[in-house]
Parts: sequence; C-alpha cells; structure tokens
Amino acid sequence: MPWVCALLLLISSAAGAQQATPRLISDSPEYCAELAGRFAAIGAEAPSHLRALADEGQRLCAEGQTRGGIAKLRRALKEAQRGE
Repeated sequence: MPWVCALLLLISSAAGAQQATPRLISDSPEYCAELAGRFAAIGAEAPSHLRALADEGQRLCAEGQTRGGIAKLRRALKEAQRGE
C-alpha cells in the first residue's frame, strides 16, 4: 500500500506543476472576488448577456449568497472564454 501513497503524491505534484499559481476554489467571498476579477479582465469584450450574468453573480456574492454567485460568475467566465 505505500506505493499507492507515493503514486498519489506523484500525481498531485505533477498536477501542481502545471499550474504556476494556486487558485482558491471554494464558496468563499474571496473566490467570488477572484472570479469577478478574471471576468473583468475579459468582460468588456463579452456579449451583454454574459456581462449581465456576471453582474448578477457579483450581486449574489455581495448579498452573501456565494454559491449562487460563484455559479453565475463561473458560467459567465466559461462562456466568455469559449467565445474567444
């Protein structure tokens, strides 16, 4: 069984090497802010319905409904990136 732990550690290390900076992935207000910032970087070029979706996500986050806000922000970000 020790080889299983070593394998998991190796896989974890390889996955970490692909991503230079760690990302916060949770249902926290900080993650809301990170997603909002990432969308803002590309949002000016996004269609209006995606900007509205991101705005709704930010509003939900501000009201303390972080899970719903994150879901909307992630969806808006994903769709905006897909359109690039």
